[in-house]
Amino acid sequence: MNDHADGQRPANEVEDEVHYPHGVALYSTIAALIIVLLISGLDITIVAVAVPSLSDQFKSIADIGWYSTALRLVLSSFTFMFVKMYTVFHVKPVFLASMAIFTLGNAVSTFAVSSSMFIVGRATCGFGFAGVFTGFWALFTLTIPLRKRALYGGIAGGIEAVASISAPLLGGVLIDAFSWRACFGLLLPLGGIAILIILFLPPLRAEHNAENLKLPLKDKLKQMDLLGTALFVPSIVCLLLALQWAGTTYGWGNVRIVVLLVTFANLLLVFGWSQYRAGDKETLPIRILKMRSILAGAWFVSCCNSTLALVEYYMSIYFQGVRGWTAARAGIMSLPMIIGMTISTLLSRALTTAIGYYYPFLYGTTLLAPVAAGLLTSLDIDSNLAKLLCYQGLLGFAIGLGLQVPQLAAQTVLSEEESTIGIAIVSFASQIGPVLFLSASTALFQNRLEAEVSQSAPGTNVTSLENMGLSDIRNHFGQDRLRDLLLGYDKAVTQTLYLPLALTCLTVIATVAMERLSIKKKQS
Repeated sequence: MNDHADGQRPANEVEDEVHYPHGVALYSTIAALIIVLLISGLDITIVAVAVPSLSDQFKSIADIGWYSTALRLVLSSFTFMFVKMYTVFHVKPVFLASMAIFTLGNAVSTFAVSSSMFIVGRATCGFGFAGVFTGFWALFTLTIPLRKRALYGGIAGGIEAVASISAPLLGGVLIDAFSWRACFGLLLPLGGIAILIILFLPPLRAEHNAENLKLPLKDKLKQMDLLGTALFVPSIVCLLLALQWAGTTYGWGNVRIVVLLVTFANLLLVFGWSQYRAGDKETLPIRILKMRSILAGAWFVSCCNSTLALVEYYMSIYFQGVRGWTAARAGIMSLPMIIGMTISTLLSRALTTAIGYYYPFLYGTTLLAPVAAGLLTSLDIDSNLAKLLCYQGLLGFAIGLGLQVPQLAAQTVLSEEESTIGIAIVSFASQIGPVLFLSASTALFQNRLEAEVSQSAPGTNVTSLENMGLSDIRNHFGQDRLRDLLLGYDKAVTQTLYLPLALTCLTVIATVAMERLSIKKKQS
């Protein structure tokens, strides 16, 4: 009962009514946020099932790594800039601008006429997504009272998980019924609806950064540390280009590769120096970055997310390119990994709440994930359905056990004010890892493809394969040679999967390094 002798309600309820939206404004904002969650869950995951169709459309195997890394690279590079931006500008206009850029990127991707244009579209999506990703939680806290955030936050996580799980299947159905363009075209009306809803919302409650909002534009730009962003982004791009080209387009000793690596190292050093000099305005707080649990968590989540991205990417190539299955069937075949991960994530969350300790689940991932990743490297062109399902399900379950631990660790070792920064660092690592390893895997896949096809199908012009789609080989070569070529493709895929095997083994570093703390005894 909320009745009181003086006839007044509790102060927190009055505060909720005064400061937070109600009625139509509340439900409209929640509807917009749900749409944003659906879009974000679909957009990052759906591209994997479209890779074979994209390679068929644009006749390029060399670019397949960029179809996902372009978005992830820009997203991770600009996340901290947008975190700063939301502290010095009003949330609503920044969020609307981010949604508009994100939707524009999807429009460019949908109507792309070349591989380069598609990659530009994905990069544009990544820039907008960085603002949407950080702005979602800013808008969330301005809409939902503190006492209700745990409930609504759990619902939000569930919605995003459902979107991620359904993305491969939905993408496969859209590709078979229409084309790969429908995967990204579907997001355009959803983005437009979200923009319209937020545009006509009444003003949000007073924002916590009222003092920063009064600053002159010059001071606001200083707060955003644009210099740090301007140094960090090109340094990572140089590293990615070096990883992409070395060993394929150019040799490791080629002057272009050397210049790219030297430029990367120098820009990164200057970035580190700028962060040291920036003090409180730094993009990546060095003091927090050096903390043991934060470093361990960032390493762990980088390895895990990179493993998931690589397996998702190359299993899609295996299903559609090697086995010749439809995109819809390939989407169905990828579900066990995501479902397994969802089940174990919920299980580890529940058990952590019960026992208080989160680090034991890192051991579960470190012990099980290498086994599952190793089993995937044993797949061949004739592997039965049970193996395909079980191996992927086991890998998803293994990684899901520890995937949420780094975020819990950040909230445990840091104060409430600083935990947002710690979570942002962990989130950054979860995106930049797949960027680096997907880029490197493209070069590895190309090298192994040339070597294995030359061995299994002597006399084949392997250079011509680079200008074909992953599915086009069935139409260009006769049945008498097709199986030999597919054997080469199969071996190239499975050998590329040794990279996620190595990454799962490397999680042991983070598992050993993580502090043994309890969420029931939060450190001050």
